[in-house]
Amino acid sequence: MLYAARVKTLVLCIILALCGTTLCRGDEAEIVNGALGKRLDEYLSRITPFGFSGALLVAQHGRVVLNKGYGLADRTEGIRNTSETIFCAGSITKQFTAAAIMTLEMQGKLKTEDPLGKYLDGVPPDKSDITLHNLLTHTSGLVPDVGRDYDIAERDLTVKKILALPLEFASGERFEYSNVNYTLLAALIEKLSGQTYEQYLHEHLFKPAGMLWTGYRMPLWTERIVAHWYVGDQDNTNSLQRPFPYWNLIGNGGILTTTDDMYKWHLALNGEKILSGDAKKKLFTPFLNDYAYGWDVLETVHGKVVQHNGGSDLGNNAEIRRYIDSNTVTILFCNQFYEGKPLIDAVRKKIEDIVFGGKVSLPAQIAGTPRGTLKKFSGEYKLPSGEAFLVAAAHDGLLVTPEGQGAVSLLAFPEGSDAQLLKKLGATSVKVLQAAVRGDFGPLGGVMENRKKRMEGVRGLIEGRIREEKERIGEIRSVAAISTLPSPFDDGAVETCMELKGDRGSFYLRLIWQGERNVGIGPMEGARRVEFRFLPVSSTEFAGYDLILGKDVRISFNTDGAGAVLTVHGKGKSVKARKASR
Repeated sequence: MLYAARVKTLVLCIILALCGTTLCRGDEAEIVNGALGKRLDEYLSRITPFGFSGALLVAQHGRVVLNKGYGLADRTEGIRNTSETIFCAGSITKQFTAAAIMTLEMQGKLKTEDPLGKYLDGVPPDKSDITLHNLLTHTSGLVPDVGRDYDIAERDLTVKKILALPLEFASGERFEYSNVNYTLLAALIEKLSGQTYEQYLHEHLFKPAGMLWTGYRMPLWTERIVAHWYVGDQDNTNSLQRPFPYWNLIGNGGILTTTDDMYKWHLALNGEKILSGDAKKKLFTPFLNDYAYGWDVLETVHGKVVQHNGGSDLGNNAEIRRYIDSNTVTILFCNQFYEGKPLIDAVRKKIEDIVFGGKVSLPAQIAGTPRGTLKKFSGEYKLPSGEAFLVAAAHDGLLVTPEGQGAVSLLAFPEGSDAQLLKKLGATSVKVLQAAVRGDFGPLGGVMENRKKRMEGVRGLIEGRIREEKERIGEIRSVAAISTLPSPFDDGAVETCMELKGDRGSFYLRLIWQGERNVGIGPMEGARRVEFRFLPVSSTEFAGYDLILGKDVRISFNTDGAGAVLTVHGKGKSVKARKASR
């Protein structure tokens, strides 16, 4: 029987190969189909050594061009991500809750215009105006959360806790994203159906759509790999190794699924097997803040996009984007963060560019180099300016820390930079924040783009942050510019990291610049350590690649009669730094 199964798989591999589709390793049906599939696969394969880990499915006009996993689902065991790996969908769960509500409306058991109190007991008078529509569109005025995802919380007590808290605004007044809206909707689904939330979704959504690997606990997860979540080197395991699921999560997040199952859900939404045309019209009609029922509905350069993302600070992050006008869908799951932020944010735009024919810079092909040989490159390398690079062997590559803005710029701006402008931006940043600390926002206003529109909000942000931090760090004694780097927020923009130092510590702000005009100011959790990871291309050449900026940087090492030399290769030029003698 085993031999026959292998023969069958081999035959299928040959058939798919002849059709331009790759059936991947072992029994895992991973697809790389046509020119677009190959371009996407090349991009993701190249960036995996530099920090990508997850799975992507892309389909156009009903044809899957890519469905493949990259990186590791479990680093300790060395288990790869594949197209069959189970990922946490996070707040994508909300669209299932919204669809379940629509099926109950189709059955005549509710109307979205009805008040919540018609279906749930104990709704207090101050919340009597909240409708199911308000819950679905995040316009209820309820608090965002009442506890952490994996706290043990039972349904009725959680509902009572939510309803007991004061409203943050009158229902229907504005949009404020709130998980508890969908917690209440999940409780309502259980009450009206007589089933658990997961059972109802399985029977009315997942089973009709053919989604066998979606749910909380019902699928046989022991037959699949459930991806671990990572933030840096921290392994945060996965949902199944926590109390799961309880009512701070049920209905608003945490559903486990695969790329293939989410594609089946996309196909189901294209037809009327699960939801009628009228139900889908309500589901996808945006209310406030472009939010419909569990979906964002956006007008973009690629036409209408219906999308939602999700994740947590444990490292799991996910997104589905349905490009309605071009009949395209992208389903992206990631199981780690990148530079302390969701990995999907770093790669989303590049994936979209490739899908719609744009060009994306690719990192170099990485070659394996024995770890022991990397130590010989460690040390301090001095530039003629007196600035330096600190080089250390780290894992399977090198970690290079530049000291001084000139050294930073050589690595952060391989295409070249205006050194005088960067120096001026650093000085201007210090000047405007020193004045702001004294309560004078005139200097900032003088360099601010859209001053009339932005000043009130920016002033409130800076003054509020100073008040919040004062108790912790005391009076602010100094303001310093740490470094200026390319900004991921806008093409061609740069951001200056600022340290505001008090008697007992510091806090940090970023100032974002287009030319000499300030276009943004925001908080930073800490000083971003400016360091660059390089991986071997050959025995002496190394490549670095920033997933957010999409920039490829090269360095190489050699010796000349005067000792070891590190060379930074920029666009049309090379800059050398000599290793300092010990």
